[in-house]
Amino acid sequence: MYKSFLAAMPRPSVLGMLRWGQPAFGVLIMATMWFLGWTFLQQEQQRTEADAYRRSEASTQAYESYVLRALQQVDQLAGLVATNVQLTRSSEALTTLLQQALQHQPSLSSLYVTDENGEVVAAALSKGRVTAAGTAADRVYFQVHKERRVQGMYVGQPAIGRVSGNWVIHLSRARLDADGQFAGVVVATVNPEYLVDFYNEAQFGQRGLVSVTGLDQVLRARRSGASLQFGQHGGQTVLAQQIDQSPRGRFVSESHIDGVRRFISYRVLPQYQLVVYTGLAAEEVFAPYQIRSERLIEFLWVATFFICLATAGLTLLVIRLDQSRRRASLAEDRFQAAAQAQLDPFMMLAAVRQPDGSLSGFRCDLANPRARQWMGDRAGALVGGLIEPLVPPVLRPHLDRLYAQALGTRVAVEDEMSWPTGQGEVRRVVQQVVPVGDGLAITLRDVTEARAREQLLREQRTALERSQRQLLAITNNVPALIGCVDAGLKITFVNDTYQHWYGPEASPPVGKALAEHWGSALCEQRLPYVERALNGERVEFVVSSETTKGMRTLQNIYLPDWSSDSVVQGVYLLSFDITDFKRTEAELSRLLYQDALTGLDNRLRLNEVLPEAMARARRSGRHVGVLFLDVDRFKSINDTLGHAVGDEVLKKIARRLLLAVRETDRVLRLAGDEFVILLEDLGSPQEADAVAAKIIDQFRSPLALEAQALAVTVSVGVACSDGLAGDDGKNLLKQADTQLYAAKAAGRNAYASTLGAQG
Repeated sequence: MYKSFLAAMPRPSVLGMLRWGQPAFGVLIMATMWFLGWTFLQQEQQRTEADAYRRSEASTQAYESYVLRALQQVDQLAGLVATNVQLTRSSEALTTLLQQALQHQPSLSSLYVTDENGEVVAAALSKGRVTAAGTAADRVYFQVHKERRVQGMYVGQPAIGRVSGNWVIHLSRARLDADGQFAGVVVATVNPEYLVDFYNEAQFGQRGLVSVTGLDQVLRARRSGASLQFGQHGGQTVLAQQIDQSPRGRFVSESHIDGVRRFISYRVLPQYQLVVYTGLAAEEVFAPYQIRSERLIEFLWVATFFICLATAGLTLLVIRLDQSRRRASLAEDRFQAAAQAQLDPFMMLAAVRQPDGSLSGFRCDLANPRARQWMGDRAGALVGGLIEPLVPPVLRPHLDRLYAQALGTRVAVEDEMSWPTGQGEVRRVVQQVVPVGDGLAITLRDVTEARAREQLLREQRTALERSQRQLLAITNNVPALIGCVDAGLKITFVNDTYQHWYGPEASPPVGKALAEHWGSALCEQRLPYVERALNGERVEFVVSSETTKGMRTLQNIYLPDWSSDSVVQGVYLLSFDITDFKRTEAELSRLLYQDALTGLDNRLRLNEVLPEAMARARRSGRHVGVLFLDVDRFKSINDTLGHAVGDEVLKKIARRLLLAVRETDRVLRLAGDEFVILLEDLGSPQEADAVAAKIIDQFRSPLALEAQALAVTVSVGVACSDGLAGDDGKNLLKQADTQLYAAKAAGRNAYASTLGAQG
């Protein structure tokens, strides 16, 4: 009895399971696609950062060599002058020596020599003549050498040169007499810009950085784009902290000078007490990555849309096919039940290719039990092995041609043939070959007995064809016009929606030039978008267009048609009719955010605009004010005069409130007789109190109703904020509500403010 009960239960069909499996499979595909996209973007970001560090380190290494070479040349020149000073007997000869030295170093602004007291004994300028020498005794570089705090050359802080009269950096070296005693200094000056001439926009971008800073945290020279800085005191910057840890390194930091975030690489020059560093602006480094990520996300959204569309269509088709199968099974009785219980052989084949890419055969990656039985796979050699040895020899040439054709044309093929079995039988088999990736999906169906029962299956085939026609009718009525133009702007395709929109008498414009079909007005409006798509850009815009249904709102998406060699060979033109959606969206927004009685915005609108107003106040430094209003003794008006009069009073109050405020201010009705006024861009909290006083004055005169004049007063609670508290405005609204109660407690027909003011 138990076995009879199980036998009577309906068995789930493949189509029945696909009704739920198809949507789940679509969701799985989309989740996998988005996960892989996210993973790719993460890896791309890491590669971009690594490349930025590598470029910055290479630039810093080259810049270090540049600065060292420049300073060593000046150091050698200063040493040569210091040595020859002892051999020069007159100031004129010494000046001549300095002028000759300047000719060998045109980058120097001036060169001069002092005695042991700091007095300049000889000087020369690269341009012009020395008019006044003076003393260097009070200069830091002189004191450094005199006190022997530095061995070798000292790179001073930027200062105005007393010889040249310009901003310069002093490069100084002590000179000693024959006894080794301090005899003065040799000083060379250079323009700070000389130390950052290494900068070029092709290497560093428009916001890159080249800089030399002393270990005393005083900036010697810094260049970013066309901007040059020098002489600033850095303090405890990130660079200073990094130098304390290592003499060379890299980091990412936001500049305290211009606020630009950069990838920084630095190296310390201990012999000159300097640190050189270069930087690449993070915004410029990530600009190509940002473009790629935006394009990938756009592609993922488009792919998601089409997967959803395909999944919905296939699910609907499966449901219709399943319903047709169930109807046919009732007519076929036991035959259909037996046919469903017998599974067809099914295999997945992967192409096996030679090193040159040519096809050499097919490997079976998947086979169901019925396929293994059909192929005579008793030893388990089918899955993972070549398919050819298990195919009857007489069929191999035919199947090789058939499989190669399906794989090459990417078109599914159905073929009927005679299949010799191992038992000496010849069975008629219908084979379905579907290209999948670089392989094929093979379904074999034994139709030997089915041919004798074709008359019984004709009814099922008719039902299937009817379902296909219904699906085609649904597709052709989707409000989306799809067209395609080639690179020469000639129309190559339009779908049936064209005639749905423009009438059956409008013949599809396939073969026409786009300019001829559109006309001058539409070309002026839309051709720039087509040209952008031909340049490889995805373009989306909304326009209005005249159809047989009148003026409609269309959302247009133009997608470039890329060839296999990454050349745009045309553009896909997609138009979606969103007229009804836009109309419904506008009406819903009005119903959702507008008070039906007064026409004012409601509480939902306040919940949106108040946090935005607080954020704007934080950015601008201006104040935002909230006025919480309540109609005094409004319940008495409703009770004595009726709700109709009460509604008219609320409308009149709304109009008076609008007259009392600026056009930029917002008046809202919360509920009942409660109103809120939102004031923005206030210079001080007192301005909000002034508006409250003005509103109180507005209600000194009675309201003119249809049947009478009615004296109505309001109480107002005032609160003001500069937005720095960081809240979303709820606390400000609560403060205004508290002040409203204070105004009512004070006798009504008045306002109360958080500043303590009342009126």
